[in-house]
Amino acid sequence: MSRRDLMNAFDPLGKLAGGAFLAGAGMAAILASACGGSSTSTASSAGSSSTSSSTSSSAGGASATIAAANTSVGSVLTGPSGNTVYVLLSSSGSPVACAGSCTGVWPPLTVASGTMPQAGSGVGATLATTQRSDGTTQVTAGGDPLYYFSGDNGAGQVNGQGINSFGGTWHAVQASGQAVTTGSGGSGTTTTPYGY
Repeated sequence: MSRRDLMNAFDPLGKLAGGAFLAGAGMAAILASACGGSSTSTASSAGSSSTSSSTSSSAGGASATIAAANTSVGSVLTGPSGNTVYVLLSSSGSPVACAGSCTGVWPPLTVASGTMPQAGSGVGATLATTQRSDGTTQVTAGGDPLYYFSGDNGAGQVNGQGINSFGGTWHAVQASGQAVTTGSGGSGTTTTPYGY
């Protein structure tokens, strides 16, 4: 049996070869759009008194909605996933960069290049983006980079609040953009369950 006969036996309509071509063409289109120009930091904010936990995915590349949700430490910012976002601050209150192994526990809130964060209902924080050293685009609030906590498994959780690790203390971010400096989200301790 020839190679063509084998191909026809397993794929009589030639769909596999065509599917591979279409998948390749689709992948080329995705890569072309992902390799676009670098993003510029642009701020946006909205001032409303109501809170919302609705989210919008940044997969479309147009916008990523940063919302506000009520938690045990007050109204805090949430990323498009619906989970609380945090900032890492030094003892003097300045932001500390989280890179390397830190991002395994505290993943940065990133968006596609060219995507600008949009303030949802109840969000007064000034939102923008910055480019990380690895080339990804990270969302900021008031100039401070935003991160998720891997110990938060759903909306409304603030298990990362008050954890001391990776050179600073982690704080949920109020809807106004200021760090929450009181309270503890999880067990009331200030150490991470990961031993950092």
